[in-house]
Amino acid sequence: MSKPIRYVLVAAAIALVGYNSIYFRKLSDVRNAEKALDFDAKAYALRFLDTTLPAHPDKAIALPLLAQTLTADPAKAFSWSHAQNNGNNRFFLVKGSGKLTAIDSEYAYLAVEGVPQKVALATRYIIGTAARDGSGLISVNEFTTTMDMNTVSEELNRLIRSRVLPPFKAAAKPGETVQFTGGLELQQNAAAPDTLEVTPMILKIQ
Repeated sequence: MSKPIRYVLVAAAIALVGYNSIYFRKLSDVRNAEKALDFDAKAYALRFLDTTLPAHPDKAIALPLLAQTLTADPAKAFSWSHAQNNGNNRFFLVKGSGKLTAIDSEYAYLAVEGVPQKVALATRYIIGTAARDGSGLISVNEFTTTMDMNTVSEELNRLIRSRVLPPFKAAAKPGETVQFTGGLELQQNAAAPDTLEVTPMILKIQ
């Protein structure tokens, strides 16, 4: 093989490697990826629990009103709900005050005037998205990826377990009056359950 031909083949090989190593991405994709890396779910959850939620007390529905409306006009009651999609499960942010009747390893049970159902504040298994979705203050449009939004839910649940519940569980006794704000998940195609399970986000013992 002559030198000129050899030089041409080497140059072609180098050009081919160089071509395959260069690729182009949309600037918006690059910026979105950078935002995803920068997103701090823990800080977002802390800000929501400590600042955003307390600043919007009007977002919480009085639990007696919701309970009565679920019986009298379910469609109206569910018009107050929120969700990130159009599924059957819907979420509410509720508030109320009730007498603490019993405490077990998983719940603190309240008798709330005007609410025929038993009210159970979850004190152990804080799972799901009721804390994130109940208020309607957190939107999927805020996040670059659904993973970020799901991580916020996990962080909120973790903060409830680590910050909201320990002082309450240490001080709560049957007979005391408890004020609460929390998330409630209900199904549109089912009757109101006998027990309303609330994921507590704000708790006060009177």
